[in-house]
Parts: sequence; structure tokens; C-alpha cells
Amino acid sequence: MPIEVHFEKHIVNHNVIREADAKGHREYIIVTALAAMFLFGLFAYGWQHYQWIQYGYRIQEAQKKKDQLTEISQQLRLERASLRSVQRIDAIARRDLGMVVPARGQIVMLHAGAPLTIPTQQAQQARVEPPLQTQPAALELKR
Repeated sequence: MPIEVHFEKHIVNHNVIREADAKGHREYIIVTALAAMFLFGLFAYGWQHYQWIQYGYRIQEAQKKKDQLTEISQQLRLERASLRSVQRIDAIARRDLGMVVPARGQIVMLHAGAPLTIPTQQAQQARVEPPLQTQPAALELKR
């Protein structure tokens, strides 16, 4: 049976100063800088791609809105054309408002030098006027 002897040696490392590893520190800085540039590039690419997708959505929305506005514009043009129809206006004037074509002598023409009184029947007959058209041209074509 062998006997083992252990000696304890107390070493005090309080006064030991560790030397800085300049090469390791430089490598750490370079690797960190390269990783930061890579991450920055990755984030820039991601942001650019995200913006590209967002602009695509905006363009698609604008195209839909343009199509809707074009359709509404076409409907409004058709409605305006139907509301401006001479036949429609004449029918409303006759039916709803009770208007009729003026008879001969009902129209009084005023000129800049004319007196401010309404001429009498005798004065109107004395004046020779060309025959008045009793109905609008659009109505004559219709009938």
C-alpha cells in the first residue's frame, strides 16, 4: 500500500497583471463590424422589399379606384345625356308644368330703343313680322 502525500501550496495571484491580446481584440472588432454590415444590408434589403410590396398594393388600389371612377363617370355622362334630351324636357314642360307653344302675338320682342310699354294689338298688326315657328324644330322632326 503506497502512501500518497499531498503538499498544498498557496499561490496569491492578486498581483498578477494579465497582458491584453491586441491581435484577438482586433479580430473581435473586425468580426463584429462585418456582422453588423451584413445585418444592416439584410435589414435594408428587407425594408426595400417591404416598401416594394406596399407600393404594389397602393398601385392596385389606385387602379381599382380609377376603374370605379371611370364607370361612375360613364354613368353620369349617360344620365346627363338623357336629362338634356329635348324630347324629355318638352314632355315635362307640357305634362307637369302645363306649358304650351305660344300663339301668334304672344311673343313680344324688345329692342334697345323700344319703349317700356307693351304694344297694343293694333300696333302689332301694323308691324309686319315674319311668321313665327309654332313648334320647335326637334318636335317637328318627331311628329
